[in-house]
Amino acid sequence: MLKKIVYLCTAAALAAALACTPALAADEALANALLVVPSETVFNKKFQDFLDKNGAKLLHSHPPSVFIGHIPQELDRQLKEKFGAQVYRERVDDWASFARYGENAVFAVNAWNKRFVEDPPEAPLVVSTRVQKAGRKGDALKLAWNDVMKATGYRLQISAEDTFEKVLLDTVVARNSYRLVPAFWTDGVYYWRVAGILTLNTGEAREGAFSEPYSFAVSKPSRAPGAKLAAPPMANKTRVKGKPLSWASPVAFKYYRLQLSDKPDFTAPLLDVFTDTCTFKLSGLPVQRNTPYYMRVMGSDGAAAGDWSAVSEVVVESPGAIKNDSKRIKRKN
Repeated sequence: MLKKIVYLCTAAALAAALACTPALAADEALANALLVVPSETVFNKKFQDFLDKNGAKLLHSHPPSVFIGHIPQELDRQLKEKFGAQVYRERVDDWASFARYGENAVFAVNAWNKRFVEDPPEAPLVVSTRVQKAGRKGDALKLAWNDVMKATGYRLQISAEDTFEKVLLDTVVARNSYRLVPAFWTDGVYYWRVAGILTLNTGEAREGAFSEPYSFAVSKPSRAPGAKLAAPPMANKTRVKGKPLSWASPVAFKYYRLQLSDKPDFTAPLLDVFTDTCTFKLSGLPVQRNTPYYMRVMGSDGAAAGDWSAVSEVVVESPGAIKNDSKRIKRKN
């Protein structure tokens, strides 16, 4: 009986030691693996050191042998070969193999499986397309759809064909609406569709089905040809930290079209949006910190559009420590 108590306490202590550091409180949502450890390995100091040195974080303990945590995928083979540990990253269907580890193991599998979405999100339904007054600057077209349950974002596509063989705009948006400025488009009929996006605990983004195509028309009043609009100037490099993405423009354009891409050729932009200011908030969008991206901007006077600016490298820096953050204040003895 004493041996069993010591065993359970040691297993719990192992998870507590690796999970209760201050930096891990926000990492709990990053759990990406279910780990089964042979009973004799839990006490192995080499095993504990291996996890610690390689960035593995055990966030939940289900004694005596099952843990849930963040384990870099490149460690799977080494954990099995060196320590006989088994890593699960997908939904577990073979419950029987866990029964020999006791009730806690079965509970762990149940908790783990709840993290997975069996079916992709349903296709959104179009709510409306209506012309929306955009302040005092003119009219913009608002595309709107219903909010899909558990969606963390949406993928919007626009094409001149209802088959979408050639996509003219492909972007991710954080909310269930999108504002489009007709001044950047030639006259004609366009089709748009949208799909919900869910982010799984593994970090994988899973897209649902696209909605039915819906159309909108662009018809701008004719005007006498004027001087060609200049491209907005752009800095070679831009760094963003704790504020919206911004750019300087000495020309007072009414609207801007902004593209952000992980490749400088913009073959598949991550972001393609319109704004009436020289700023855009990136919050809620799948942009990685401290990773180089590329952006370019096009201006419009409300009737026609100019050329794309030069390409600027963009890095979104991690926000600094919050001043007087109570979580960072050490208690005095």
